Parts: sequence; structure tokens; C-alpha cells
Amino acid sequence: MTALDSDNPPTIAIIGGGFSGCMVAVHLLRSATVPIAIKLIERGPTVGPGVAYGTREERHLLNVPAGNMSAFPEDAGHFLRWLDSHGDSPFTAESFAPRRRYGAYLQAILREAEADAPRLAQLEKIQDEAIAILPDQEGDRIQLRSGRTLHASRIVLAVGNFPPSDPVVAESAFYRSPRYSSDPWSPTALSHIDPLDSILLIGSGLTTIDLVLALQARGHQGVIHLISRHGLLPQCHRPSVPPYPPFLTIADVSSTLRILLRRVRREIDQAARQGHDWRTVIDALRPQTQVLWRALTAVEKRRFLRHLRPYWDNHRHRIAPEVAATLDRLQQSGQLRVYAGCIRSYEERDDGVDVSYRPRHQPELHTVRVNRVINCTGPEGNYRKLQHPLIMNLLESGRIRPDSLTLGLEVEANGALVIATGVASRRLYTLGPPRKGSLWETIAVPELREQAQALARQLLQSLRVKAAPAFSDTEGVMTQQAAAHIHDGRKGATQTQAPE
Repeated sequence: MTALDSDNPPTIAIIGGGFSGCMVAVHLLRSATVPIAIKLIERGPTVGPGVAYGTREERHLLNVPAGNMSAFPEDAGHFLRWLDSHGDSPFTAESFAPRRRYGAYLQAILREAEADAPRLAQLEKIQDEAIAILPDQEGDRIQLRSGRTLHASRIVLAVGNFPPSDPVVAESAFYRSPRYSSDPWSPTALSHIDPLDSILLIGSGLTTIDLVLALQARGHQGVIHLISRHGLLPQCHRPSVPPYPPFLTIADVSSTLRILLRRVRREIDQAARQGHDWRTVIDALRPQTQVLWRALTAVEKRRFLRHLRPYWDNHRHRIAPEVAATLDRLQQSGQLRVYAGCIRSYEERDDGVDVSYRPRHQPELHTVRVNRVINCTGPEGNYRKLQHPLIMNLLESGRIRPDSLTLGLEVEANGALVIATGVASRRLYTLGPPRKGSLWETIAVPELREQAQALARQLLQSLRVKAAPAFSDTEGVMTQQAAAHIHDGRKGATQTQAPE
């Protein structure tokens, strides 16, 4: 079969219907020049918003000004025009719009692309969950939880982020308690909470802030405790100013992490003397972040993750001024309390749970009593820890390989997943968070929209040539030697991995 057989067109299956999956489908619909069937699989009730923009809480704002949130790289004003056309004229390029409105924007984009698509491109939205991918003579079979099976010539893993892993403690029995929520975005994470309950949120990043805002929207009056290793709340955005010019050279790119850090600090000091805010200096790094990340050695990358990542995240991923003002008020009133330290143990009692933690740079343990504990430590990037059935299936069959930094998966520059034997897949692709190990900047809209567009082009181009054989030693059915290699590698990773 060739890609031009219109009676039996090739199928592109997209697993995940959040921003990434939605926008890949949009670009396929807009750019198709050969007959294709697109299957967009999303286990949630709606396609488009995903977890990031599926909130119904008006206080959950975008973390980027609306002027930078267009879904299309070539049309910077697209989101603002959509807001204006839907009666949301008070928003400007500097506004932080509610995330739920951005979710509605993505749904509208997909509807428009579907309505305007040529007849040779057909989209089917499937509310179901992919639990396995199995090779067959025509490509791959995707098994869905409902029992349905789909055949696909190409598959896109648009799986986004996975829930956090439980923090490592000596005794983990508490993690089975109804007082503990392991997934902050679970529908039950905030259920059965009394307005006067004392709450502990583990972590102090963007997810934690969303939970604080959600509790506030419910009229919560109890104390909210935040514990993270460094106790750093996200920095606040400031009104836009003239951009700071690029300041790194080719020589800087090949520098060590220590030299780069000194260079950035020196530039911030110089910028301050010229009246610039440090934020403009950090923003000036963004176009070069990918080059900088790739230039670092594996040792330097691990050093960054161990020592600098919390500070980078704190300064790079900021919050809207309105949100920062709310956090300031809560802290000043004493309702929000932030601690820097590591949790060591839990002792559950009839009226709550005593959480013992060791404050940063202090030897003695402190204890705080709360009624509920919610894990907000950030998405898990070590795919070997995930209990997701599809990921477990792909690992066991050798169709994916975790990257060496355990940030995501090994991925080629064109989005093709690298399989266990070290070669690029011809049928499985991905974008977004799974590419963090190679790209670092890969979770925000400016990067995701470019990846989605490029991947759609790659998929369409790959279908213009005759399909490759369905079975080979490098993909699909693994050789016994390759399977043994995966088994040994996974066992070794389990034995050598140390808790953070």
C-alpha cells in the first residue's frame, strides 16, 4: 500500500488531546495534500484544553501574557483577535487571561480546522485511553481501554506530563491514606476538605500555586502549608520593557556551567546599572537556551539539575501580578506558610497527620500537623517509574527508551522516538515534555506550537513515500537479544538509582 491509496488512506493516530495533540491535528488538517485519516484519542471528555487549560477556575491565569500565546508561530496576534471576537476586548497583549478561555480557544481552532479541511483529510475524535501499541503487518495496532482496536501507519505520543511520584520517606504507608492525594489534578484532590482544615501542599511551584488559588475560590479559611526543598515561590512578571539584547557569544556556548552562571550574573548586574530588570536578561537567554543546553556535557547537565534547576524554574516560570498579589496577602495574614526543607516522615492520628521535616541547612526535625496532604512536586519525568499501562507496554516491547537524564525519552530532532536498540522509529513520534532531556525548553506554548507544526509536516512527508516493511529487527517485534538487553538495562537502572 502507498500513501496515495485514497480508498484505504493511511491513519495517523494522536494519543493525547491537549495542546500538543490538538495542534498536531490542526496542522495535519490544514496541510494535508494526500488522503489521511486522523484519529485523535483523548481519555478526557473534551479535546483541546487538556490538563493545563481544562480548569474551570477563573483565578487560574495564563503564566504568559496573552500577546505571546498565539497557537500559530507565524501569527502572533491570533489569540488576541480571538479574545476580541468573543467579546473579551478588555484583554491586551500584556494581559494574563484565564486559562479556561485558552482551552476554549484551542477547541475553536480545532473546530475551524476540521470545518475547513479538504475532503481527503478526515478527523475522528475518540474518547478512550490507549493502553498498548502492538505491531502488525500494516503498521501498528492501538489497543484502547474500551476494547476497541485501531490500526495506524504513524502514531504521535502527545502524552504531556505525568503526575508526580511520591516523595521518598523511610515509611511510605501514609501514601495509602485517604488524607493523602498523590495527583494534584485528580478530580478528588480537593474533595472532602473542610473550609477550616489545615492543608499541606508538597512543593512550591506553579502547580502548588494553582491549588492555593483553587482553595481560595472555595472559600478555604484553614492554614495552607507549603514545603519544598528551597522554599521558593515563583517570581512575578513585570510590565514589559524594551527587550534586552542577546549577550552570549559562540565562545560562551561552549563554556562550563560555572562560567555561564558567572556570565549571566555579570550581565544582570550590568543590566541593572542601565535600568533593566533581571527578567529581561533571563528572557534574552530564551532564543539560545536550546543551543546552550545541547552544548553542555552530560556531567554539566546533571550538575545543573542537581544545583541550579530550582533557581532556574523559579526565575524562568513566573506568575501573573494578580496571582503574586494574592500570595502576598495570604502570607501576610498568616494563612499561607512556606517552609524550605525535606519531609522525613508522617504519623497519622485520629485528628490529622504529623508531618516531620528537616529545615534546609538545619540538623533538627520540625513537625507540622495538618488534615490533608497533597503532592504538588511536579511531573515525573523518569519513565521507568511510571505505572501508566501504555508507557509500560512500550518499555517492555522496546519501542521507547528513557533518556540518560531521566527527564523524558530519547527523541530524534524530527520528533521520531528512539527505540531500545538505539535507532529512530519510523512510525512512533512525540513532542512536548518527553523531549525535555534533549531540548530542555519544551513545555511552553512558544516551543510546543513550533514542534506541532514541524511534526505535522514530518508526518505528511513520511507518508508520501512507500510504507516500510511492518517487521524488522530495529522496530516492531524485538529480537531476543534486544529484549534481553532491555531487561538487563532496566534491572541495572533499578539497582543503581538513588533517591533524590
